[in-house]
Amino acid sequence: MLVIAELMAGLGLLFVGLKAMSTHLQQATGRKVRGLLRRATRSPVTGLLCGTLAGAATQSSNAVAVISGNLVRGNAFTTRDAIPIVAGGNIGTSALVFVAAIDFRLLVLYLVGVVGIGFHFRLDRRQGMGEWMGVALGLVLVLLGLDFIKQAPRALDVAALALNLDSGVTPLVGFILGLVASTISQSSSTPTILVLALMQTGLLGLDDALCIVLGANLGSGFAAVISAGALRGTGRQLCYVHVLVKMVGCAVVGGAVLLAPLFGRDALAALDQLGRGEASLSLSLLFLTLQVAGALPVAFARGLTERIVAALSPPTVEDGAARPRFIHDEALADPITALDLAISETLRLVKLLPTLLPDLDQTETDAADERLALWRGAASVGLAVDQFVAELIAAGLARDSLEVALHHQSLVENVRTLQDTLHDFTEVVEGFDEVPPLAFALSESLRAITLSLADATDGPGEDLDLIIALAGDRSEMLNRIRRQLAATALDAGSDARQLLLATSLFERAIWLVRRSAIALRAPENEDNRDRPAASGADIKRVEADAHRA
Repeated sequence: MLVIAELMAGLGLLFVGLKAMSTHLQQATGRKVRGLLRRATRSPVTGLLCGTLAGAATQSSNAVAVISGNLVRGNAFTTRDAIPIVAGGNIGTSALVFVAAIDFRLLVLYLVGVVGIGFHFRLDRRQGMGEWMGVALGLVLVLLGLDFIKQAPRALDVAALALNLDSGVTPLVGFILGLVASTISQSSSTPTILVLALMQTGLLGLDDALCIVLGANLGSGFAAVISAGALRGTGRQLCYVHVLVKMVGCAVVGGAVLLAPLFGRDALAALDQLGRGEASLSLSLLFLTLQVAGALPVAFARGLTERIVAALSPPTVEDGAARPRFIHDEALADPITALDLAISETLRLVKLLPTLLPDLDQTETDAADERLALWRGAASVGLAVDQFVAELIAAGLARDSLEVALHHQSLVENVRTLQDTLHDFTEVVEGFDEVPPLAFALSESLRAITLSLADATDGPGEDLDLIIALAGDRSEMLNRIRRQLAATALDAGSDARQLLLATSLFERAIWLVRRSAIALRAPENEDNRDRPAASGADIKRVEADAHRA
């Protein structure tokens, strides 16, 4: 029972430590890692090397894939560019297996003391030190967990267990055990470290370990796909890159072991010779060989890899919508051009606002899914524009350009809030079994005014004046509607409450539309203060158009 307890404690410490180390390291160096990965797309070699460094630092190929996936969705680079980085991330994770092969118990004890003393003196409270103290604590937990795992099997009856293993662990059974263990733990390193501990006690030989590690390697690829859940499109493509790296590595190494006797060679004997007869070093080299054998072909044949993963997970509507059309990182070198590109991107988002609302005259069954994908994509682009403008401001601008950038930043925030409000309104309206007349009228009116706002981005300033006047204060009318709905909500059930929520969201959306129109009109108004406001006849004409819509 003590052996099982030590193994469980070791695994728990290992998992918690890896999670803490990866999380704090990403927060401490997130922007630097992203910058490194952006520059890594110049060639497959640089991508592979940078991915290896990122994988060794985070000890999580999934973390490297997530960062790469976010950069792909943010248009920093393409799936083709990300393939060598994700492949290299798998190579980097082999560092943990080499660390496990070293006798570091004395070092662990000293590190526990040093980190504990650091927390006692509140070094984690100092500016810039908090995340790095978290990384140090995660590293200590990882090393302590590895030590527990390595020490646990030494209390076993080696002779009795060896007899049972000889009679029960066939190559197929070993392969399945490794496959299941890595799928559950979502890591190929963890089962390999367990095997390493058993090899150091003499319970397993290198031939037994080979089958288990092959299974663990393949299982971690399947685990990446399982953990992706309902993820589709380009996000899932990088998970399939994981699978390809693992499958190719298993095929190359497994094939080499099987075919070596035909040429008068013994692959395991050669591996044992490379490890100088040390089981732990031989296993570490085997694990590294699996990662390299899978990563190199996948990375250098990235054109073929891209076609395979695109066929397995075709790009979705959201992928297309989430890709900015104008902004890109290279434009930051020319602030004036970058600001123009940000404005163009924001105007495109304004034109997409009507697509976030339902057309209640149409009855397409897949329209709701498409709207959801468009909202997610537009929200992603909105965030990218917001970050782009923030970086532009942080880089330093001339006074005139700075004023425009700050004004535009406010517009972007307003548009992003409007996107979310329209989405919430749409969900409420689509939640009715049968849309009530009031909800229908609110939805069509909101759709009409967002269409007018979208058209006004290319029209004269008078169109924005019309929208500003049309979206003026309607609080008295809406308050009257809310009072009537509140009075009937007690008896009418959920429909009246949904109508009440729809009315509140409608009022908020109209207010945001007006703010957006004012923001779009503001630069012109400074030069046209004497321009007459929209006439009452114009307002009535637009209201009539909205009513007919």
